[in-house]
Amino acid sequence: MKFSDGSAHSSVKSRFQWFCDAGFFCVVVILSSYAPLFAQSPIPAATRPVDKKAEGFTPGWTLGTRFEGSYSSDGSVYDVGSALGFNFSRHFGIDAGVPLYFVSTPSAIKKNNPGAVSGIGVGTFFTDLRLNYPNNSLNYSSTIHLTAPTGDTKKGFSTGHATWNLANHIDHAFGDLSPFLEAGVGNTVMDTRFFQRPFITFGYNAQFNGGLEYDPGNFSFSASAYDVAPWGNQTVISRVFRCGSAAKCSAGAPTKNRKSFTTASVSAGAADLVRDNGFNAGIDYKPVGYLDLEFDYSWSVPLQLNSYSFGIGVDLSWLLRPRVH
Repeated sequence: MKFSDGSAHSSVKSRFQWFCDAGFFCVVVILSSYAPLFAQSPIPAATRPVDKKAEGFTPGWTLGTRFEGSYSSDGSVYDVGSALGFNFSRHFGIDAGVPLYFVSTPSAIKKNNPGAVSGIGVGTFFTDLRLNYPNNSLNYSSTIHLTAPTGDTKKGFSTGHATWNLANHIDHAFGDLSPFLEAGVGNTVMDTRFFQRPFITFGYNAQFNGGLEYDPGNFSFSASAYDVAPWGNQTVISRVFRCGSAAKCSAGAPTKNRKSFTTASVSAGAADLVRDNGFNAGIDYKPVGYLDLEFDYSWSVPLQLNSYSFGIGVDLSWLLRPRVH
């Protein structure tokens, strides 16, 4: 198809972007309307590394799928993460799965480099080893998250290396209020329920998140502050800038606002390249035992970036589990 002028081409691109956004909205509606078709237990560790349950795990097989995503001015990252697992006891379980990513590149990036494109693709295969020790004095849970380099590196769905992360969570309840602290270490910065980053990293780092959760019933509210403390050489692989045939694909250097992922597919540098800190807030609603809905917000101080996230999940294992009447 030929266009007589740039305005016609721009109009088609605008319509295409509208259809993409409408498509994502339809997926959300479908997932909400047909919740029994999907599962959320266990939640893949890449999005919520530690699952807190007062009674511990339920022994037996688990099956889960979680649809989630983050929107910001630097791009939109959505994924459907599926996992099959087995709980050996109320304290130890294992699961494995793979996410499917949908990434949208913002118009500001495309304007500066029309050849830059994002895309859809399968992420890295992962497996989680999960521990959970609830106690009236102190709840403790931990996850070891391992991935294989199966995703497309050019699309930012894999670092090209095997990765590992160890995440720990402790909390103590004072009635409906629960102060909590999370600490982890690994060779990549993990996404969280609050922030699906428009890039991935490879390099050693420690992550911390501490705050307060208020859980009066079906609704729960949380507020926290987080910090990412890397060390050594770091590599950033963009999810929102992928070189197309018309793009300039030279390696990028660190920028003052640390947004090299908006101008280059791959950037390398020292620890400051991925150092991050900010604030999180979230609302979680569990209307029934198998359905979980949430909306989250994150503010990154170094990136000067607001991120708005959502999550939808249904626990099929809960639905299939025998009930005592």
